[in-house]
Amino acid sequence: ESIRNKELIPTNTDEFFESSVGNTLSDLFFRPYTRKMWGLEPKDLNISVGSRLPVRTNNDDRYFNDEFQALPEKGYSEMVENMLDHKNIQINLNTSYVKGMEENYYHSFLSIPIDEFFNFKFGKLPYRSIIFEEKLENGFDFDAPVINFTDNSPFTRKTQWNLFPNSYNFEGKFKTVTYERPCSMQVNPGEYYYPVQTKESNITYSKYVKLSKQESSLTFIGRTGLFKYIDMIPAVEIHMRIAK
Repeated sequence: ESIRNKELIPTNTDEFFESSVGNTLSDLFFRPYTRKMWGLEPKDLNISVGSRLPVRTNNDDRYFNDEFQALPEKGYSEMVENMLDHKNIQINLNTSYVKGMEENYYHSFLSIPIDEFFNFKFGKLPYRSIIFEEKLENGFDFDAPVINFTDNSPFTRKTQWNLFPNSYNFEGKFKTVTYERPCSMQVNPGEYYYPVQTKESNITYSKYVKLSKQESSLTFIGRTGLFKYIDMIPAVEIHMRIAK
């Protein structure tokens, strides 16, 4: 509270960092991480990117602000299986979307990239991707299941999977640890992870949204259909609302 820039009214992610925690902590924690995560300077990112990071002056060390926080009791796989277990739902795996197949249906929800559907008429929307590197390690357990690297190293975080719920009584010598390395879409084509929201990309996306309004039997959904980074709870809430 004493070192943040209280006078600054932030208009981008870098200014949000400065106004929230001040430059010293921003240089330690947020700016190096943000540069490698997004491949851009924080000042070039929309303020919505930085404002996802919670800033608190209490002892709550959880990432999210929700009063109740939990994982599905039997994991996400079973949660999704339950969602799909309905007599009116038919699932076809390994079936690529082909433009025109939606004409066979009353209404379609497409989670493909909205710019790709319209043949990149207004240009490509920018994304960052992630390469996951699995390693077997036999060192000490981490202090937490997920640890972030806020320095200039190539990785953003590592996850030790046996520290999550339902993974108790682990007796093996080696533990599976996943390292995440952000990269451009050119390095990892087709693997869309993080929409890069800048002033220019949001303008481009708004043009695609306007064009999509002409498609009365189509609704774009998901991270690449909505050009939006969506956490798990909002993902469920948003799409239940869209479906309704």
